[in-house]
Amino acid sequence: MFSKMATEEMVAQASPPDGYYSIVSNSPFGWEVGPFFERELPNLDVERGFRVDNKHLNAGGVCHGGVLMTFADILIASAVMKILDPPFVTVKLTTDFIGTVGLDSWVYGTAEVMGVEDGFASVTGVIKVDDQIVATISAVFKSLVRVKA
Repeated sequence: MFSKMATEEMVAQASPPDGYYSIVSNSPFGWEVGPFFERELPNLDVERGFRVDNKHLNAGGVCHGGVLMTFADILIASAVMKILDPPFVTVKLTTDFIGTVGLDSWVYGTAEVMGVEDGFASVTGVIKVDDQIVATISAVFKSLVRVKA
């Protein structure tokens, strides 16, 4: 099984805000796009984030939409893990882009499960930079095991 964590050098380069720690990457693809970080919020939610690096930029010099969608998928998985036992898969992911994200920006967000039925979880979330929403997310995940009691 693939499982990696950001090195001290990677963490230093990303310079996450206080309280964030590197998440374990269980995906070779996620590893290439990251590193990603998270912190627990007082309301027991999880906030995830990453620092925009040169490798994340598109030809226009802003963060590529595909990177933001990859982050969205990793972000909303944090909410789904509270409800569904792994493994689970994304069956639908909609990302509405509201703003652009520049180099060195700290991108972060939260997600919330809106409901679970027949092993499917509906999730919504937001992605922000400097307290400004840059994307909204809605998704559906399917459990490949069973729903937690």
